[in-house]
Amino acid sequence: MKHKSLLMLFVVSIMVIAAGCGTSKEKDTSSQNQQLPAMIDVALKINPENPQLNKEVTFSATVTQGKEKVDDADEMTFEIWKDGKEKHEKIQGKHKGDGVYSITKSFPEAGKYFVISHVTARDMHNMPQKEFTVGDASATNDQAQKAEHHEEGHDSDHHDHHDAAGVSMHFMVAKDVKANAKTTLTVHLQKDNSALTGARVRFEVWKANEEKHEFIETKENKAGEYAAETNFPTTGEYTVKVHVEKGEIHTHEENTITVH
Repeated sequence: MKHKSLLMLFVVSIMVIAAGCGTSKEKDTSSQNQQLPAMIDVALKINPENPQLNKEVTFSATVTQGKEKVDDADEMTFEIWKDGKEKHEKIQGKHKGDGVYSITKSFPEAGKYFVISHVTARDMHNMPQKEFTVGDASATNDQAQKAEHHEEGHDSDHHDHHDAAGVSMHFMVAKDVKANAKTTLTVHLQKDNSALTGARVRFEVWKANEEKHEFIETKENKAGEYAAETNFPTTGEYTVKVHVEKGEIHTHEENTITVH
């Protein structure tokens, strides 16, 4: 009888421990699910949508995470350029409250333009892009069609640029880069407003007026985010050229860094 009682007690103990483990696992799983943060969302707007020459236009980006307005963005920059031009203008957005960041700008030249709102917040990055036309939209479209027909029968480097159409880059590095210290170089890539994943991305680094160029392979840490560490041996101006390759895409962009 005594042995049966001990056996029953042992069985009950095992069942209690098993139930406790199951509850603990359920709690851990539930806790992990609750800890997954929502992605940041950026709503980019242009007002008016068809700006006129020398008239002010407002670019605004509303940043949210789930139902929460994000007022603590680490970076909010508008990148604007005219179609076919290499020069890109980057303007820091002003925080207006309720998750809204904006700038105002006017354009002296008519034509097709692009804008990207670069937002870094809460260890995430989002950079939606929009196309807009300054001036007479119909006239601009006619000019674009004529230019396209003119180029159809010609082979040139311009086709390589077309292969990379829709690819946008956002290069990031610490504001105060020190010589002989580890520095992380990061670039965020998107194609057609979606993260560009699985690309081969390299940083080509060289100091001004020097012939030696160093190529650094990157690692994709997150979807569309590529990074690598390097060490700048001396102070001065350096160029970092970002090379991106994937399928028919082969594009690059140069950035300048001052090392102290």
